[in-house]
Amino acid sequence: MPDSAPPLPPPPDTEAGAPFAPTQWSVILQARRDSTQRRQALEQLCASYWLPIYGYLRRRGHSPADAEDLTQNFFVYLLDGDFLDRPDPAKGRFRGYLVGALRHFLSEHFERANAQKRGGRAQFIDWHSLDAESELASIDQPQADPSTLFERSWALTLLARALRKLEDEQATPPARAAQFAVLKTFLSATPAPGDYDRAAVALGTTRTNVAVWVHRLNQRYAELVKLEIAATVNDPTEVRAEMQHLLQALRA
Repeated sequence: MPDSAPPLPPPPDTEAGAPFAPTQWSVILQARRDSTQRRQALEQLCASYWLPIYGYLRRRGHSPADAEDLTQNFFVYLLDGDFLDRPDPAKGRFRGYLVGALRHFLSEHFERANAQKRGGRAQFIDWHSLDAESELASIDQPQADPSTLFERSWALTLLARALRKLEDEQATPPARAAQFAVLKTFLSATPAPGDYDRAAVALGTTRTNVAVWVHRLNQRYAELVKLEIAATVNDPTEVRAEMQHLLQALRA
């Protein structure tokens, strides 16, 4: 591998005038305009943010099986109700609206949801392909209340989505994918003495190159995190405040 550090690929193009599209809000607004997209839009949102909902329910004292049922039934409730019609991006963040809808569901619709056949009549989440308890255990803090755990799991979900996008960007060519496989551990942990040297040996390059590559990956990772955060707000000027909130949620 050459000693010069190759540039990272450019960020994907975005639509003119919409640097943060697509967003959670734009998905909802599009579903309003085209009723045939309602289920697909909701499935997209549920697949992304089931863990904060599940974690909130588990912290509220529900068993794993009941939390799975309630998570599934909550999504049925959203599809059957007017959830996709009521959100107003100008009045808040998607995260806040979603947890508000969950609290309303629990207080006003618990009996109806609990009476439904296990799993409900719509399957938004394939629990057989997930280990929900392991997912929760990786982020759980026993002392955290339901709201704190919701915020923390929401923050970690955003980070995970950004990391997956970064990994997708680095998937080609194969040499870059192999390089990323070695370097991605430095995106979530401070390197220990000698780590860069060992990475340099594994990649057949210099320690300086490893440091440059990690720096560039961290920069791109931060950009993708900001894009994920921007997708949950209506006004891009709110991104900085949401970044601070995300950091606070991770420290909680």
